[in-house]
Amino acid sequence: MMIHMRPRLSMSLACLTAVLALPACGTPGASGGSVSQPSGAVSTGFDTTKQVTLTMWDTENSPGPSTAEDELIQQFEQRYPNVTVKRVVKNFDDYMATIKLAASSSDAPDVFQGNEGAVDRALVKAHLIVPLDDYAKAYGWDTRFGSSAALNPLRWSSDGNQWGVGRLWGIAQKAEVVGAFYNKATLQRLGLQVPTTFDQFQQSLAVARSRGVPPIMVGNLDRWPLGHVFMVLQAGFDQAASISNWTYGQAGATFDTAGTRKAATVLQQWSDKGYFEDGFNGVSQENAAARFGKGEGLYFITGPWENQTFAGPLGDGVGFLPLPSLDGTPGAPTTGSLSLPFHISSHSQNQAVAAAFINFITDQHAAKVVIRNGDLPAANPGAAAVDPNSSLAAIAAAWSEKAKAGTLTPYLDWATPTMGDTLFGGLQQLSENRETPADFAAAVQQDWVKTHS
Repeated sequence: MMIHMRPRLSMSLACLTAVLALPACGTPGASGGSVSQPSGAVSTGFDTTKQVTLTMWDTENSPGPSTAEDELIQQFEQRYPNVTVKRVVKNFDDYMATIKLAASSSDAPDVFQGNEGAVDRALVKAHLIVPLDDYAKAYGWDTRFGSSAALNPLRWSSDGNQWGVGRLWGIAQKAEVVGAFYNKATLQRLGLQVPTTFDQFQQSLAVARSRGVPPIMVGNLDRWPLGHVFMVLQAGFDQAASISNWTYGQAGATFDTAGTRKAATVLQQWSDKGYFEDGFNGVSQENAAARFGKGEGLYFITGPWENQTFAGPLGDGVGFLPLPSLDGTPGAPTTGSLSLPFHISSHSQNQAVAAAFINFITDQHAAKVVIRNGDLPAANPGAAAVDPNSSLAAIAAAWSEKAKAGTLTPYLDWATPTMGDTLFGGLQQLSENRETPADFAAAVQQDWVKTHS
């Protein structure tokens, strides 16, 4: 699993600014003059008699995901005996501090992970990766993940100035959808049913609190966890298109909307009513998640990267649901996205092989390997691939529904290099009544204007 992938992203963006701002310094291809890029129709085949070494860089260093990558590499090499995949794996922070420089070198990896937001913008601007639209058509990537809209976070204009539109630059192996994990035994003990409307969800919080059960477990010492709580609330009260336009930096977009202020108000009310565990701003996410996995609390709002933390000890005793809509209408928006995308280097002399490899590690067979190792694949794994009673099955169903409907809203901390600090710090103050919802919304918008003006 991508344990803590999202928080590491948000905390790293500001630190990456200096690295990403480095000039090309005469690096081959930095001006776009000496790189090779596919043009027109491409083939899904390649010369299987030529010996090829494909270098791959990734961040999947947790045991489950790393095992999945190794299994898929071995299977790819068995299918294509002429290809050897040399894998380089690093922890997230080290990886993000070095990937642009590595991609700029003449010995750049053929295939490597990027990161939505500032990282991929820099890769596109420096012409270090190739557009994948033609390969997407050839391999069916444009429909593999539910709908073409699911790929929007991986699209940039060719100059790297507009995000969410334009050409496709990466393909993800896994998917993320944020919602509420719940303890089935606790829900039953409290005499509650799985909520189908937002009012029912809030009523279940009140019942849990009255019975001495922490309604929502959250460890906000690291500040980012409350961000996920706010994001799913905002997705329910604001327009999904408005959230996306703001995150992608579209001209005229604003965070300071009635829906955003309503979401901030609800979050503040939850804090005032004791719906978060006692002392939550002084508790680490790791601690809170571990205790939820041992049966403490009713809900935990987060994404699939924590699934095994809960399902490991609780098994099918843990469930998952996206926050329900105000009126119970199915298909309510929620926060989510594809995971870190795989790119093809513009310096690679084996781009067709690289494309075939990316296809192999993201297809339906690969999805089953990812599931077997405890994570959520972006591609549909097919029937009977997941225990239907498991939280992972519920997560997969939620992802499929939201992706097809185009109702996934992006992570807000993607919006600017400093947004993580501004947003998460503001939410901490909001939860402690040291800031009003209106002041919170205005401060976040001010950060956005500094970057996008």
